Amino acid sequence: MNEHDYVYQMKPLIVPGLVFLILYPLVMGSVHVFSRLQGLELWVLLGIYFTTGLGILVLWAIGKSKHVQIIDQQIVFSSLLGKHVLEPDDIRRVAFYFDGKGQEVAQIRTSSKLFYVSEFYFPFPELMSDLENFILQYNLRSNLGSYAGLNE
Repeated sequence: MNEHDYVYQMKPLIVPGLVFLILYPLVMGSVHVFSRLQGLELWVLLGIYFTTGLGILVLWAIGKSKHVQIIDQQIVFSSLLGKHVLEPDDIRRVAFYFDGKGQEVAQIRTSSKLFYVSEFYFPFPELMSDLENFILQYNLRSNLGSYAGLNE
């Protein structure tokens, strides 16, 4: 099995935040003009705005660094928050399912942690194929046989 690197897509995380950062000053500016906010209220609203902007930057930095790599005998999850290497012996079960929004999700369970692979990783179809091959190659417990979405 070759090494593949899958990156986390930032668009679903960042676009709503950027829309907020653009619309917030327009809405608050019009509220300020029409109602003459007090100085303290204006500072609180500016604090919320800048805290949101900082939060979006932190999300972007962490999300941009998220990667999943499937190397010959390992699945490696890495980001700014750390690196987790999963060997076939570490994996107790892999479950495939659809969440409430209809998005495909793979849950990898170890003895102490859960790892999730969702459609936010790109390219997702190749990642799921590599994960399926990894499961079959190392004979890991999974619901692969009953999972209709993977066999299509």
